[in-house]
Amino acid sequence: AKYFQGKKVNGEFDIRVEQAEFSELNLAAYVTGGCMVDMQVMRNGTKVVRSFKPDFVLIRQHAYSMALGEDFRGLIIGLQYGGVHTVNSLYSIYNFCSKPWVFSQLIKIFNSLGPEKFPLVEQTFFPSHKQMVS
Repeated sequence: AKYFQGKKVNGEFDIRVEQAEFSELNLAAYVTGGCMVDMQVMRNGTKVVRSFKPDFVLIRQHAYSMALGEDFRGLIIGLQYGGVHTVNSLYSIYNFCSKPWVFSQLIKIFNSLGPEKFPLVEQTFFPSHKQMVS
């Protein structure tokens, strides 16, 4: 936020930076109205909710983990649905939610460049645990 303090877009619009974790966010996205985000933060021991319409987003958190309550793919879909612009593409963030999907993309690079230029750790993929039993 300190890098944008006092800065303006096109010389007339103030830049306001909001920072939050996915767990502090809720959103609604509309076909005609973009996206509205509710952010729950603690201020002096009190939970405060602020609502805003983001123009631009930088995501620095994984959107999906197998840990309980750590699936935020819906927020990524909502930002995409609302047409919110991002530094890192929402497409790439959503695709990165599946580690086997990411590894399959690395296999394409491995096959293109060869093991000398792009080594990979040997892995085996099974669609579910049932196929692992031989």
